[in-house]
Amino acid sequence: MKKEALLRIADVLNRHAIEWGLGGSSMLWFHGLVDRPNDIDLLVAEHDAQRAHELLSRLGTHAAMEPKEPFCTKYFIHYTLLGTEVDVMGLLSIRHAEGIYRLDWRRDANTRVEPLESVSVPLTPLEDWFVLYLLMPGRGGKADLIEACLKRQGVRRDRLEAALRQPLPAEVRARVLAAMAEAGG
Repeated sequence: MKKEALLRIADVLNRHAIEWGLGGSSMLWFHGLVDRPNDIDLLVAEHDAQRAHELLSRLGTHAAMEPKEPFCTKYFIHYTLLGTEVDVMGLLSIRHAEGIYRLDWRRDANTRVEPLESVSVPLTPLEDWFVLYLLMPGRGGKADLIEACLKRQGVRRDRLEAALRQPLPAEVRARVLAAMAEAGG
């Protein structure tokens, strides 16, 4: 991740009141869980997805992409901004054996916001990514990192309860419930 790209993105989205949050490895970097982010993953509220695209498309190149299984995200656009790979997702969705897990991320009063030079960067919750990484093939290591962090710092019970109201494979449901219990959630 190049900091300059994130600064430009945050400035544009914040100035236009887009409901967005940083996710993926860049969000994990802010929490001190990874040394080097792979790229920039942004979640935007479904109602702001089209406007976010209009704004971000002015900053670099982009391609609307069909999500690859198991993803079935409604809005998914890949950008290259200042040499940095950026994925913007609205209504992030993952298909699994029990149905489809959907995350229409919304900023709330508990959203952690990090200062980065002159801009504010809202972070999507670790709890949301714990569930997402449990559902994504090959991402168990990141789920383990988040789970260990949640055990140390506690959990946002509301986020995990929201996840449990959706269809989830039994093993994911059990892991979420165990994490809540172990973290005092």
